[in-house]
Amino acid sequence: GQSEVLLSQCTGLPVCSHFRSDVSRSRSASNRMASGEPAAKRAKTWEATLAEHRDAALARCSREGMLKAIFSTWDRDGSGDVDFLELLPHYMKASNHTEMQEGEVRTGFDKFMQAKGKDPKKDGIDFELFTAWLGKASDAQVAAQYVHCVEGVTEKPYAMNIDKAVIKELEGKPLKEILNAPISAIQGLSDMNADTLGALGLKTVRDLGSWKFFLLARAIHTLADKEDQAPGASGGRMNIREALDRVHEAKTLKQVCRLHPSAFNMFPESADAVLAKLRIKTIEHLATRKTFAWANAMVELEKFESAAQ
Repeated sequence: GQSEVLLSQCTGLPVCSHFRSDVSRSRSASNRMASGEPAAKRAKTWEATLAEHRDAALARCSREGMLKAIFSTWDRDGSGDVDFLELLPHYMKASNHTEMQEGEVRTGFDKFMQAKGKDPKKDGIDFELFTAWLGKASDAQVAAQYVHCVEGVTEKPYAMNIDKAVIKELEGKPLKEILNAPISAIQGLSDMNADTLGALGLKTVRDLGSWKFFLLARAIHTLADKEDQAPGASGGRMNIREALDRVHEAKTLKQVCRLHPSAFNMFPESADAVLAKLRIKTIEHLATRKTFAWANAMVELEKFESAAQ
């Protein structure tokens, strides 16, 4: 029906086409040429491996159970809906949509949601709609997607790691596991450092990587070098007054970099002494602390991490 066509346009998963048994189609020809094994034999081996995992999933899981697991994997923030940004990576992996731009995808998503009486700016695809959408997909096709998205079965093992940024016990672990670990999981931050940061409410690597005061300090420091030397040269309208104590509102970005972190609004003076234990005495020191930047990079990359065996 029309709604299925619209959903196909916005997701790249038209009823069954994305749920193909041979997920290796998304692999590039160059990757296949890189191995010395004949392409036909490699393809057969991968198809057989995938079929084994798919059949095992069918034997132990119900259709509804697999759909719930797929939905949960796509619903990264646990809101109970799959929103546009959560849907986008799966759409972009569809081989017939790799050249499209995000704006085109957004237009299709908006049309589909409006056709279903939902507000695309506020609503996402709930499980009931998700289940109805995949109603024409066979159990085997659902199982293939389950194996790929939930179990993380891939043709080749992932080669990424950040072993030089984490302690030995977390080497080779997925980003989600590292982010949920204590701050001391980062190389260069001891248990003592973690206790110090804990006084500021920072307990996990995720807390550290998404700490608003570090992100604010880094943004200020990043743009400070692009500031004209003459204060007020741009007319005096640019400001970040909501981030600073009143006494510092009119300062330049370079001047702000030299202030104590307590110059931030809602950051108590007592916290300066806590950060000083880590030799962080200015906003610039906070902005350039590499271990904090590592944690933030993990937070950003984890948004795109999928399950892996």
